[in-house]
Parts: sequence; C-alpha cells; structure tokens
Amino acid sequence: MTEPITRSRSPPPHVPLETKRRTPPCGTHPATPAEVDCWLTVLHQRGHLHHAQPGPDTTWTVQRERHDRLWSLHHSVIAMERIEELVREIRQQNPETSW
Repeated sequence: MTEPITRSRSPPPHVPLETKRRTPPCGTHPATPAEVDCWLTVLHQRGHLHHAQPGPDTTWTVQRERHDRLWSLHHSVIAMERIEELVREIRQQNPETSW
C-alpha cells in the first residue's frame, strides 16, 4: 500500500523568504517561467487579461483591463501569486468557471 501524498503549505526552508509562495497551487516547488507563461496565455485567451507579454530575464508585463495600469512581474513566484489572486477573483465572480 502506498502512502498518501501530502503537500506542505510552503516551499522548503532553503528557498529565500521573498520567493516563498503563500498558497502554492501545484505543490511545493517554486513556479517556473514556463508555468507562468502558460497561465498568462490561458487567462489572456479566455479574456481575463487584456494584455500579457513576456519580457527579458523572466519578467512579464500584464494588464487586466484595457484602461488599467500595466503590472510588471519580476519573478515567477510573484507572478504566480498574482495569477492565484486573479483566478480567485474569477471564481468568485463566476463559481461555474472550471480550471
């Protein structure tokens, strides 16, 4: 019999404090730039973001609505935190949205 998989609520202690996620959506490892690109692409394609563009050195420029200011996301973990907030907002507005 296999043991159940348990997920901790924060990354291992060797990860610097500024890169720890509060509520990791996919486990305990920091998000990769590819994960961020994927999430931003899906959110943009589904109309939840007006603008999402990758920049140099794992940065992203994102705009929620056409007249909103641009966000600059400078680290994949910070980007994933913002994506998590956005997904929570979307779910609150439309609980039938599946992710």
